[in-house]
Amino acid sequence: RMQTRSLVLLALAAPCALALHTPAMRVGAPAHGLQQQGPAASLARPSVNLDQAALRLKGGAKAVAETPKSWYASFWNETTEIAVLFALWYWGNIYYNIYNKKALNLVGGAKGGLVWSVATAQLAIGALWVIPLWLLGIRKSPNMTMDKWKAMAPIGLWSAGAHGGSVVALGAGAVSFGQILKACEPAFSAVTEVILTGNVQAWQVYATLIPIIGGVAFASLKELSFSWLAVISAMIANQSAALKGVQGKAVMKEPWVKAMGAANQYGCANILSVLFCIPVVLGLEAPKWKASWDRATSKSNEKEILTNTFLSGFAFYLYNEVSFMALAKVSPITHSVANTLKRVVIIVVSCVVFNTKMTTEGIVGSAIAILGTLLYSLAKQKYGAGGH
Repeated sequence: RMQTRSLVLLALAAPCALALHTPAMRVGAPAHGLQQQGPAASLARPSVNLDQAALRLKGGAKAVAETPKSWYASFWNETTEIAVLFALWYWGNIYYNIYNKKALNLVGGAKGGLVWSVATAQLAIGALWVIPLWLLGIRKSPNMTMDKWKAMAPIGLWSAGAHGGSVVALGAGAVSFGQILKACEPAFSAVTEVILTGNVQAWQVYATLIPIIGGVAFASLKELSFSWLAVISAMIANQSAALKGVQGKAVMKEPWVKAMGAANQYGCANILSVLFCIPVVLGLEAPKWKASWDRATSKSNEKEILTNTFLSGFAFYLYNEVSFMALAKVSPITHSVANTLKRVVIIVVSCVVFNTKMTTEGIVGSAIAILGTLLYSLAKQKYGAGGH
């Protein structure tokens, strides 16, 4: 199938983007995740150029070793890499939402008794993708100790909650409705930040929450696939994502975490998420798992269920990994704008693929809410902590 071929290309392109990572190709360049930033970096680079210029004036230009250009240097550069990462990010996210919804429909949706099993399988597929890369030496494995795993445990826990809640929400309602509900995440982040850290943002930041909350509420008024299970699950996902962002901020600043690189950071967090999801499956679905599976396979093809689950998990891992890599390459504002546009693209594509009809209220409300999330990100970047 065309979708399967596309995902195969995605799987091949993602490692290539990592292997041809531009900073790693430059002699003397810092390791990924440890690039110099700020004024110190801007002053450091010109000094090298001045030294080389001085040598040339003294007739010592030959002493400066010229770095040989690789065969791909003519077409692969920083701009090309960023373009590829963003394309893979969008591509993988779209396919994840399509295959995830298909898998959930085949097992009976959020009430079919297998939704957490699907969510856990998706995360496990990502772990089965990255672990062999480490074992075979294709990707440098992170130097993890038990203390480091414990330090990253909160990130894995809340990542599991965010993914599981999102899957339940997408199984209970339309993909477009789930995306609209997930636009509320900044509101949860703002409140969580105040409660856990006491960090109060500027009033301009909180003002942007009005269109977010108002837009979601307006979009939900006449939502054709409205479900309280979808709403509650999406809010759990939003709260988990907020906790991950707030509690994980300090951990992600640790030198040993930065030294891992963006791809390995996500790989380790994904493995922890699998471990946290397993007890949920055992507690909620294991007792009736066989009956739920028999019911699903009596109505749907077993191979189709497994195929869509596998492809959704594969796409989920790859799009998240390249998202981490993209964030490490661009400014937070650029990433926020791209993330906002991505949500719009997913809503449009899902409506076309699944023939989902949106009401006028849904279209207007979702546009307001998504614009609000963009304004929130921009305001937070500009006004910072507001001096409090």
